[in-house]
Amino acid sequence: MQKDKIIYRAATAGIALISIGGGAGLLFSDFMIRTVTRMGYPGYFRVELAICKIIGGILLWAPVPSQVREWAYAGLLINVISAFLAFAAINGAASQYIWPVVALLLLIISYVCFHKEKRAGTETA
Repeated sequence: MQKDKIIYRAATAGIALISIGGGAGLLFSDFMIRTVTRMGYPGYFRVELAICKIIGGILLWAPVPSQVREWAYAGLLINVISAFLAFAAINGAASQYIWPVVALLLLIISYVCFHKEKRAGTETA
């Protein structure tokens, strides 16, 4: 059981850091700002997406009810799928898909382990 908890915490920390870091990048990184602009999204959407990514990453760790955490997982999944589609729309280089793939894998691992812990009655924040 200890191994599952370690895997859960590591995957959750990874996806939370990717989400929060990506949100910060959308606010402050010239490269990410140019990329979102190239995708055709308006500036306000970039800011909205950044805020939602930061909130989603925080909610994965915050001591919130399970239903709130479920919504955070859902939002981050939509974000990762949207990243794939957006990079495909601009014919993104293969290297641009690395972070969405890593994020998707970590998100799935974290979600599965979250439900394992929830079933075992050892849910952690």
